Amino acid sequence: DSMLEWYFKGFCDEMSPWLKYIEPLPERPVYHMAQQGLNFNPEWSIRVNVEHILGDEENLNRIPAKIRKAKNLPLLLETAVELARRKAVIEPGLISAQGYMGRVQYLLPIYLTKMNKPDLAMTLTVMDGYYLGNTCLTLEMAYLNARAIAKPSAPWLLELIK
Repeated sequence: DSMLEWYFKGFCDEMSPWLKYIEPLPERPVYHMAQQGLNFNPEWSIRVNVEHILGDEENLNRIPAKIRKAKNLPLLLETAVELARRKAVIEPGLISAQGYMGRVQYLLPIYLTKMNKPDLAMTLTVMDGYYLGNTCLTLEMAYLNARAIAKPSAPWLLELIK
């Protein structure tokens, strides 16, 4: 019942019926936030080196046993990474930093079997405008690596010490 041409009706995602006739959708605001003194850009794409992760026995053994032999494991892994990246857009505290060979990498929690508890952490190497996901770590490994840089503050890492 407003006389204004537009007004705030509520928050919604891109599938909302309220946005049925809106094209193009407005861009999300981008807030480059410091993470433990380091910058992570959740808008950058993540290129997953699936062949290395699933082809390397050490990496493969870090994946939960109940899904390790799934025929669609490459798709499941890439989808889980994209969902985690999208989650990091709206929840920047999800990302934690680690040091590796004198460079900063980021740890992204990967949810493969449950949506409320990550199974792994993917290391993200900063490239030129994107991130390279080359390795998966167990949560314990991720905690130890993150702790080497600063006190971990990501909720999924703090749950390990409760």
